[in-house]
Amino acid sequence: MADGPARGARGQWGGARGGVNLVTLFLVAGLATAAYLAWVFGPPYVLHYEVRQVVRDFANRAVKDPNDAELVRDMVRRIRALDETRAVDESGKPVTVPTVDLREQDVTWERSSDPPSLHVAFEYGRTLELPLLDRSIERVYRVDLRTDIQVPSWGAPR
Repeated sequence: MADGPARGARGQWGGARGGVNLVTLFLVAGLATAAYLAWVFGPPYVLHYEVRQVVRDFANRAVKDPNDAELVRDMVRRIRALDETRAVDESGKPVTVPTVDLREQDVTWERSSDPPSLHVAFEYGRTLELPLLDRSIERVYRVDLRTDIQVPSWGAPR
């Protein structure tokens, strides 16, 4: 008889009932990996989705509001308020900073008249901490939206 764990007739460890085979180990490892990746990359993806929604909202506001400077200022303020991160300042004190550190001068806001359209573009960086690995990675997220801002015509009023 060979030394080592008892193997059943089908190559399972622990006997015929309730045994663990290689496929089960791969499935558990795959599920654990998927859960870890969702834990690390899920919240930044959701925040980026929210940033894109804010940009779409302000592009829709640009249909009726011609004040581009005010729209950009309000959009940047709203994006910065979406989420906050704990950081350490130069003096070593813990501070709360916006996760999306966007400035008005970082935003490309181009309105064209023929056809009426709007182009909004910017990018922002984030540092993602990888728990259990004691590493961090830098990611750059980009927003590039081109949209029609022509006032819709619904026909003659009744």
